[in-house]
Amino acid sequence: MLAEVRTFNDPQQHAGSIQGWQQVYDQLGRGCLTSELRQLSADRFQIFQEVLDKRVVQRGFAPKGRLCAAMSLGGAPVVQGQQVGAHSVVLLRDAEEFVLHAPEGTHFLALNVDTVRFAKLAAFELSSEQLRRLKTVSQVSVDEALLLRIRQRILPAFRHFLEHADAINPASEKMLEDVMLNAFLDLFSHATDDTRSRRSNFSVSAYLVKRCQELIVASGDTPLSILDLCEQLRVSRRTLQNSFQSVTGMRPVEYLRNLRLNAVRRRLIATPACAMNIGEIAVAMGFFHLSHFAAHYRELFGESPSDTPRAKR
Repeated sequence: MLAEVRTFNDPQQHAGSIQGWQQVYDQLGRGCLTSELRQLSADRFQIFQEVLDKRVVQRGFAPKGRLCAAMSLGGAPVVQGQQVGAHSVVLLRDAEEFVLHAPEGTHFLALNVDTVRFAKLAAFELSSEQLRRLKTVSQVSVDEALLLRIRQRILPAFRHFLEHADAINPASEKMLEDVMLNAFLDLFSHATDDTRSRRSNFSVSAYLVKRCQELIVASGDTPLSILDLCEQLRVSRRTLQNSFQSVTGMRPVEYLRNLRLNAVRRRLIATPACAMNIGEIAVAMGFFHLSHFAAHYRELFGESPSDTPRAKR
């Protein structure tokens, strides 16, 4: 079992350190990011907490063969187009694609268990309606008292194993897996799907933001303008503006520029200076005014492009 506590100043290093998850983190909030990751990863389950002091958008795929549940311990993130409330639990299944907008101060507790083993146990305990909810909805609501009990059951054991990683053995690992499975069964036995009434216009906004991000990624090194996106999505500039403001808290031009700045930073870190200089990488990502690029980069990441560590030859 992997047991570790780590801090990061780079969002992608943080993202790549969570075992089993294929994902990209793009920093959107200004300044030098500081994040913390606490994780226990075993063959059939995983627990992790992440704390982010800057706004970040996370996108990727959940672990294959796992049922994942996550709850917010701070902040009000948006996952799969839905705002996560204090009583909400977000669900992802078996390599499911996801997009998560994490505001500044987000603190997430995430759990996942082996899908096959949990399904066998759930078949004995859950009703047909509860099983349907388990397989279809992306978010459920749970009574506050039950959520508190689940946290009180899991978090002390989680902290103990992080502090005493050398004492982990097959018996203690099995005990923690049982705690996790019991928590998941309790969760789905009492959950309700009352998030539908909150979707409506917000879901449309979240969909437009997601499609913009997909189009940007698909365009590769060819930058798309706001007008390009409006044309492809068949929406007005006002609609796009309102959608981004609602979901991300920023204007679309700033959001999309920040995505390109994150792409530049990842390429700088991955590419030796002798292979491509900063200007070449910036231009490749659509930044043609290098002084403006450097100013935006410094404003977002709290460092100049020349201060970002480059890959060795």
